[in-house]
Amino acid sequence: MRFSTVAASLAVGAVGLFGFVVGCDGGDTNGTTTGTPSVTCDLPAACVSADPTCVAIVDNKDARQFGLRMSQILISKPATLGPAKFVGKTVASGVAWKRPDCYLTGDAEGGTFSWIAHFDLDTNTVCTGGAKPPAKAEDGYSFVNEMLMQGGQTFDIKPIKFSSDLSQGKFSVAVADAQDIIVPIYTAEGDPILLPLRKARITEGQLSSNNNCVGSFNAAGLDPFNNCGPYPEENQFSFVNGGKLEGYITLEDADNIVVDLANASLCALLTENGDSGTPIEKCKRDAMGKVDFKGDWCDATNAAATDTCSDAVQLAAEFAASAVKINGGCPIP
Repeated sequence: MRFSTVAASLAVGAVGLFGFVVGCDGGDTNGTTTGTPSVTCDLPAACVSADPTCVAIVDNKDARQFGLRMSQILISKPATLGPAKFVGKTVASGVAWKRPDCYLTGDAEGGTFSWIAHFDLDTNTVCTGGAKPPAKAEDGYSFVNEMLMQGGQTFDIKPIKFSSDLSQGKFSVAVADAQDIIVPIYTAEGDPILLPLRKARITEGQLSSNNNCVGSFNAAGLDPFNNCGPYPEENQFSFVNGGKLEGYITLEDADNIVVDLANASLCALLTENGDSGTPIEKCKRDAMGKVDFKGDWCDATNAAATDTCSDAVQLAAEFAASAVKINGGCPIP
């Protein structure tokens, strides 16, 4: 692994996550605390939103069609994508809005990694996928629906749509209805990092009664003496999650994804088993040309790996989401 490049990228990500610190009294501290911090991390009046429960910026109450954006994604599997790892930090800083008035310390005001969902109560369907970064979150988000060229290959980036009874505010994808999806993670420079999920499912999703939130802002779980910011090392995160994601990534798919910031393939980052002798660090291969790493999942069976099939890694994550405007609705009929 080219640790110098990765370390430099991590340093940039760390500044995005933790370097811009805001005092809980609402003052900009640029890394130092001024005055006496608040005794709680309740959102201040300066954090103007349609619903402060989850920092929603539009009100979905009474709407039959509405949108949400994932405001937090915490990956638990594979561990190499966890909150303390390179891709995990990139995900966290890209998902978070840059809203110091709300104790959110992401890379950009509208976020750089946006996974959105469009709900239709009349048809009991949910459309979900990636969106490009807007200049401001208030501008709204649009689904990416295009062919993307990367590393000499063409990837079809589009949302997926599934049915779910939304009458009780719950949404989930049945195992039989799981679908493949590629979600783009946009960064400040270079091509987006593509997350190629197979048999992807959202499970245990729960909308708030007004359809503005999945989960909530974690005021009680944050530390005023850490300026109410996230602190993954102490298991402190900005939101309480209210839904789950699952799927898997094949090692071959991952080795075709180039992560410019690390000058390595996603496979090399996933497995930490890269071949540093190649121009772009990719996964080591055996004598038969197959990725020389045993994953914990099997592509052929969509089940746990066995002695004869271990060509994928399982992905598991939890998420929170906040109401946003989605421009153009779902592009899938």
